[in-house]
Amino acid sequence: MLFGLSVFLSAALVFLIQPLLAKQLLPYFGGGAAVWTACMLFFQTLLLGGYSYAHLLGRYLAPLQQRKVHGLLLVVALAVSAGNLTLPAATGSDAPLGAIILYLLQIVGLPYLLLSATGPLVQHWFAHLQTKHSPYRLYALSNIGSVGGLLCYPFLLEPLLTLDNQWQLWLSGLTGFVLCMLLLMWRVLPALSDTLRTQPLQLKQHAALRWLALSACGVILLLTVTQQLTQNITPVPFLWVIPLLLYLLSFILVFASARWYQRSVWLYVFCLNLLIALALFYLGRQFDVASQLLFYLIILFSGCMLCHGELARSKPEPAALTAFYFWLALGGAAGSLLMNLVLPLLFVRQYEFLLVLLAIYLLVLLPIVAAKPMQRLGVWLAAAMLSVLVVALEYHSVQQTVFSGRNFYGSVQVRDVTLDGQVQRQLIDGTTSHGSQFTAPPLSAKAQSYYREGSGAALAITQFLPASPARNAAQLQQRHVGLIGLGAGALAAYGRDGDQFSFYEINPLVIDAAQQHFTYLADSGAKITLHSGDGRLLLAQQLQTAKQQFDVLVLDAFSSDSIPQHLLTAQAMQLYWQHLQPDGVLAVHVSNNYLDLTALLRNHAAAIQKQAYFLALPAQGYQPTTEWVLISANKRFAEQTLIRQATRPWPTADNPALMWTDSYSNLLQLLK
Repeated sequence: MLFGLSVFLSAALVFLIQPLLAKQLLPYFGGGAAVWTACMLFFQTLLLGGYSYAHLLGRYLAPLQQRKVHGLLLVVALAVSAGNLTLPAATGSDAPLGAIILYLLQIVGLPYLLLSATGPLVQHWFAHLQTKHSPYRLYALSNIGSVGGLLCYPFLLEPLLTLDNQWQLWLSGLTGFVLCMLLLMWRVLPALSDTLRTQPLQLKQHAALRWLALSACGVILLLTVTQQLTQNITPVPFLWVIPLLLYLLSFILVFASARWYQRSVWLYVFCLNLLIALALFYLGRQFDVASQLLFYLIILFSGCMLCHGELARSKPEPAALTAFYFWLALGGAAGSLLMNLVLPLLFVRQYEFLLVLLAIYLLVLLPIVAAKPMQRLGVWLAAAMLSVLVVALEYHSVQQTVFSGRNFYGSVQVRDVTLDGQVQRQLIDGTTSHGSQFTAPPLSAKAQSYYREGSGAALAITQFLPASPARNAAQLQQRHVGLIGLGAGALAAYGRDGDQFSFYEINPLVIDAAQQHFTYLADSGAKITLHSGDGRLLLAQQLQTAKQQFDVLVLDAFSSDSIPQHLLTAQAMQLYWQHLQPDGVLAVHVSNNYLDLTALLRNHAAAIQKQAYFLALPAQGYQPTTEWVLISANKRFAEQTLIRQATRPWPTADNPALMWTDSYSNLLQLLK
């Protein structure tokens, strides 16, 4: 019982802490999809460290020596973890990847290392005490614990407890685990022979290299699918957990029983999904959220069943168990390193999604057809045809691309397209246009797309009136406008002489693109100030010295259709209004394919005794539908004819219970 309980608890704690700490980090590093990918790099690397530690412990120490060393480290880990969950010190704009890893190392480094080592270490002991039973059943039990931990977080811990309370609950679980392990070691290790050692790591008939490659491909597929989903919707624990759950489920099934892995069936499903993957990659925005979620998850599960099914087929005898797990962990860490450090430097778009699918196809099929030349040729021809199709699609895209780049915050492209005989330059952040400009005058002076004349943001800036007529002259000649999110800088087109426009932008690539490839900032009559960093964090820092006294504050910091949740909490709203004039206007961009933010913003407005207004323009030709919510207590501004004409009925019914705070948010409430 102690064997199973120890393995189960360790796995559950490992997968509970992952979304907990990632959510803690989101507000400090831009709230983007890459935060989870960076966290996974840390967790996969520590998993490798844990498996290496387990192998070395079993290789060089006798069982009673293992009890002393491991027991001491467990007690130390519990001692250093005690206390409240501390906050990150970084703002996320300067070396975010290193800052995230350093924070995680300080908070949970040693406990996570020891928790990761539990599975192979306990299975090693079990294999030599219970020789008639397979230790790989404990591996399946470990994965069941992982699934339990994952499901508990989004459905129990996140909606019911604050982050601090979640941390304290995790510490309680860690205490129980340490006690269980100490009791297990005290009872069973004396029964093991002093000469017991694990086998050394070996590369036998290239099996270990294939283990490494299959493991790396599984992790890369997990991360890139999660990245695609959270780029287009929003990075939240629910969308981290579901892909990870399927990843673990594939492990559970193939290691529990060979009958779950029917290679021919999963190959057929996977090959069908290759064409769907191409459609998602190039036409993803044409799919609704349910279809995207379904197709991406089917692709992920079929790919993981192939990778992990091949691993289960080639698993070694129990004597080489810790070495086997070491190679799996090394593959996982290698996959995470590629995703975080190498592939973003090689590719300006997330081509790793397509490449890993091709790699899985070849890894599984080539060994099968190795002795059959004609079938081997067919496998390579199919791979070549798929590659040619991708190249053709990319060639068409490259002809329009002026600039492209990729960093921690995502991929950015600038493209030229021809519309009604005029060349329009578009800024693409992720998969969504975040500003456009015609290259030739007079149209180049006019804001386009979501920010065109008559849009909510345009009206908030151009039609702003102070509540008191006595302040008209001075305030209208020197308007101070804050803008969280730069895009192409299109809203600067509404700046006049004497105005001050302060932009807050976290992505350095977006700042470079706006300055070098668009002229809105340079041509604006307003004084333009650019602040690099997360808008909410920068405003909080500025509050320490002076309030900005904005007349209008525009919130448009969304990447693709993903929303940084920390910008839409009650605490964020309070911060915005500390910087806004009492009669100011907060304009929030709510155009979104998948999420409806209007009910949430209505409730935020009511909570601070303000009035909310929904302004929308329908799509016209190449101009998309643009939707904004304006929040203000300034009736003089709101009762102007242009504002009243632009105001539309709310698209959803009132929902007074819907409220987000820094400690609680629920994405499912906002799905259209």
